[in-house]
Amino acid sequence: MASKRGLPTLIRLHQRVLDEKRRMLAELEQLRAEFDHKILMLDAEIERERLTTTGSAEALRQFTAYLAGARQRRATMQQTIDELAPKIEAAANAVASAFQDVKRYEIAVEMKQRQRKAAEAQAEQADLDEVAIVQHRRRRP
Repeated sequence: MASKRGLPTLIRLHQRVLDEKRRMLAELEQLRAEFDHKILMLDAEIERERLTTTGSAEALRQFTAYLAGARQRRATMQQTIDELAPKIEAAANAVASAFQDVKRYEIAVEMKQRQRKAAEAQAEQADLDEVAIVQHRRRRP
């Protein structure tokens, strides 16, 4: 009886672990997507500022200072994205490993069910064979 409850319990436990790892991976991927979006927005902002800069020396000097700061912000965001990449890869590997664990237990449950059904079918066939043998013996003179 313990094994009947044991495997389903292990499956539920490992399914929760898998769900948690998937959630963590999704959060990391969402964070990366946010930084990608911020970089795109910053690039668009830089382009707008470049287009609005007039030909005066003062405007050009201010745009140059703005551009230096914007490039620094972009580099910082890109560095954060680069730091997220190995974390995302590790989280994806953890999800794959947790999925394999869940699948392993699910397969074990399926195998036990098949074995139980085969044993039941074999027992039923043995009963039918016994009935057939008894009937055959009764028919013999």
